[in-house]
Amino acid sequence: MPNVNETTFIGVDLAWRGEKASAAAVLRGERHSARLIELRPLTSFSTVVPFIERHARPPAVVAIDAPLIIRNQEGQRPCETRVSECYGDRHASCHTTNLRLYPDAVSVRLASELMSRGFRHAPDVTDPKNGLVILEVYPHAALVELFQLPSILRYKKGTVAKKRCGLRELQQLLTQLSLFNPPLQCTVELSEFLTKDVDSLRGTGLKAYEDGLDAIVCAYIAYYYWFHFPSGARLFGDVDSGYIIVPARPNDPAELNSNRSR
Repeated sequence: MPNVNETTFIGVDLAWRGEKASAAAVLRGERHSARLIELRPLTSFSTVVPFIERHARPPAVVAIDAPLIIRNQEGQRPCETRVSECYGDRHASCHTTNLRLYPDAVSVRLASELMSRGFRHAPDVTDPKNGLVILEVYPHAALVELFQLPSILRYKKGTVAKKRCGLRELQQLLTQLSLFNPPLQCTVELSEFLTKDVDSLRGTGLKAYEDGLDAIVCAYIAYYYWFHFPSGARLFGDVDSGYIIVPARPNDPAELNSNRSR
C-alpha cells in the first residue's frame, strides 16, 4: 500500500505503432528520494492505459517518450525544430512528426485517454504536487542535459556491438542517479536490472532491455520535473502545437512557461 505522502512517477517508452511492445517504469517517493516499484514490458497499446491507471493515484506524474500533441499537417512540430536547433550539435535532433506521417498516432490517443481520466498536460499545470500530470519527454536530450554529455549515447542504432556498448554506458550513468538531486535509490531490483549482462541479449531481448532503460529515464525525468518545479525543466513549444520538456540543471536558465517557446 503506497504511503499517502508519496507521489508516483511513471515513465513510458511508448511504441509508435500499437501492435509493438512498449515499456513502463514506476517510481514512488518524496522529496528525499524515490525508488523503483515496478518495471514492466507492455505487449501492446491496449495494455498501456490499464497499467497507468493501476498505479496513478493522485498525485502522479507520467512522462511519455512519444508525441502527445500533433496538429501540423506536414513538416516538423515547432518544438521538434527548436529541440533540434538546441541539441543537434550533440546529435540529439528530433524525429519529424505530423498528421501526414501519423494520421492516427497511438501516442495522441494515449494522451486523449489520459486527459479523459483527469490528467493535464504539464504546461497547463501550476503545481504538479497535486493532481495528475502528463508530459512529453525526449530521453536523448534529457540524458545530454542531466549528465552534461558532449553527445548522445549510441544505444539505439548501429551494429549490435555498438548498441551493447551504448547500453553499458547508459547502465553506468543510471547507477549515478542515486547521487543526484533528487536521488533515485539503487535498490536491489534496480541494481540487478542495471547490471544485466547485455552481451547475453540479442534480438527482441536486446530491444526490450533498451526499452526498459528508456522507461526508467522517463520516470526519472518525471521525478526531476516534480522535484525542481518550476525551475527544473525547459519547455519547448506549447499545448497548441505540441511540446517537449527537457530537464534543466539547477544553474541553467530554465523555462517552464506555456506562453513562451524555446
